[in-house]
Amino acid sequence: SSFQTPQEFQSVSDDMDSTTMASVTPMKAAWMPKEMMSEDSEVLVAVSRLAARVLFEPTPKTTEGIAAMTKVLKPKLYQLFGNSQNSNGLLLLWDEQFQLAAMAGVAVEKLPGFQDEVPRICYLVVDPDRHGQGFGSMLVRHCEDWAAARGHRAIWPFHVSHKERLHHWYSKMGYQTITHGTATVPVPGRGEMEGMVQMLERDVTLKRKPL
Repeated sequence: SSFQTPQEFQSVSDDMDSTTMASVTPMKAAWMPKEMMSEDSEVLVAVSRLAARVLFEPTPKTTEGIAAMTKVLKPKLYQLFGNSQNSNGLLLLWDEQFQLAAMAGVAVEKLPGFQDEVPRICYLVVDPDRHGQGFGSMLVRHCEDWAAARGHRAIWPFHVSHKERLHHWYSKMGYQTITHGTATVPVPGRGEMEGMVQMLERDVTLKRKPL
């Protein structure tokens, strides 16, 4: 999905100082103002569609399947990043055609077993056509900076436990495994279930990095 770049977006970097990406294509990253995330906004649709296409397994393969996941994710994303009552942040990365290329959110919330609210990286998604260009690690670094600037001393991501590649990827960036647990996530239906979404429990790993 595409959308016009609103003037109110605050760019985090003018030249995207990662050599792995700047040479590939011009990119802009910006933290999205909450008022841009209204329930009927193009931004919310674009964000929801990217997450619906990529984030959850098995990824939906049909227009119907993507639409079903988008419908489930839109209210969740709006509550997290459009609600002025919280202090969460959503970082969007788009290309020169204003196509949404990647995104990452930081939700400040209480995690199971913790007393204080802590920043958690969530909805970290890179368009599959953009993999291998350093976007994911760049977004994580900006999330770390966002949390540190707000006085947090550590940042926490979850990932699905069976994804060994993600485990190694986070480890390379200085994240350590803290605990394992379960989380309820939307799972797209396949075959006869295409176009339906089930909420199922998945094993997840919680990691932490001091800031």
